[in-house]
Amino acid sequence: MKVTCIIPAYNEEKTIGTVLDVVKRIKSISEIIVVDDGSTDRTSAIARARRVKVFRHSLNHGKGAAIKTGSQHAAGDILLFLDADLLNIQYLKITSIVQPILSGEADFVKTAFTRKRGRVTELVVKPLFKVILPFIHFDQPLSGQFAIRKELIKNLAIDDRWGVDVQILLQMVKKGVRIAEVDIGRLEHKKQPIESLTIMSENVIKTILEELGIIAHRHKLIIFDFDKTLIRESSIEVVAKFFGFEAALARLRKLHTRGKLKDYQISLALADILKGRAKEEMQGVCHNLNLRRTVPRLIGNLKKRRYEIGIISVAFSPIVEFFAKKLGIPSDNVVCPQLVSNPSNRFTGEIIAKTRYNSPCCDAIICKAQAAKELMRKLNLKPEQCIAVGDGKTDQCLFSSCGLSLAYRPVKSMGDIKITNMAEVLLYAE
Repeated sequence: MKVTCIIPAYNEEKTIGTVLDVVKRIKSISEIIVVDDGSTDRTSAIARARRVKVFRHSLNHGKGAAIKTGSQHAAGDILLFLDADLLNIQYLKITSIVQPILSGEADFVKTAFTRKRGRVTELVVKPLFKVILPFIHFDQPLSGQFAIRKELIKNLAIDDRWGVDVQILLQMVKKGVRIAEVDIGRLEHKKQPIESLTIMSENVIKTILEELGIIAHRHKLIIFDFDKTLIRESSIEVVAKFFGFEAALARLRKLHTRGKLKDYQISLALADILKGRAKEEMQGVCHNLNLRRTVPRLIGNLKKRRYEIGIISVAFSPIVEFFAKKLGIPSDNVVCPQLVSNPSNRFTGEIIAKTRYNSPCCDAIICKAQAAKELMRKLNLKPEQCIAVGDGKTDQCLFSSCGLSLAYRPVKSMGDIKITNMAEVLLYAE
């Protein structure tokens, strides 16, 4: 059987080279994959210099996401996972992890070890296991060093962020596979700040309780509208005022109200009005827009709780993407009309939409229902696992495509639940 070693890494330029140098000496490992989870340092460059396979996420999605990426690209029958921040990794320690699977004694191998620092394991995981899982005995349930048959990992439900190590262990226990625990002696990891350990502890506790069915985490994806939802204003009204075409915008809207113009035709006309404008000029517009006061904290809390977050909007890309980046929302989860620019970074008047015009649903340049369904498909989620948050009638098709819809201070009755504070999203998500 062939062995693939997968090393998830995030800003590990100080240690990744040493770990790879040791792994490359092991003849039983036929393939080495480093998954750079959005590092901002030289992690990828150092790994590539060692001539190993490197797959890179554009943003930091979490260890679980890195594990899934590595598994999808692995050619081996056995997958060996190692942390990238190990300071004293040794040849024999690594080979001992895969041996029980190679010899046919186990399907999944966890590692036991001693370490100078193990605060989350000793203060959180072990006491919790003793209370609610007294029948499970592992010295290091939170170990990032483990091996598994590739065929088993394909059927696991792996979340993206922290807690994935114990999540995989508990799913292996529930499946009744053969589990071995190998003692690999003393390990030293890079020291983590207390803030990171606090977040890690919250996620680990939640993962354990979810896996046991003690708490439910039914919703996985929260999709937000942009104008008058995440921000206070209508972005196009601010753009029109900034560039001096308020009268033109009013005329276009009047024609739409009379039924003489489709909504998508307004978007096309506005893109033409912006023709020749520099992308940099949009930065000035962004500084005239305001996020709702509770939004940054809400998004931060949702990310801590491992929710996927998306934005689907008919507002133009330079503005939506500016705020998505500011909030740390992955660009892959953002759908909006793209203003095309030329090599001089000036808008050409052209526009690209990621969804097809869908007249039975709506007349917008972006069909939010289609966009939501595509995002769900990409994330392998069902409608009942998704929440839509919006404020107006242009969000009706988005609401119809998600299991739960939250209408933020709507003018007319719409959605499943009306909310008056964006912080309420967290309540319904849980």
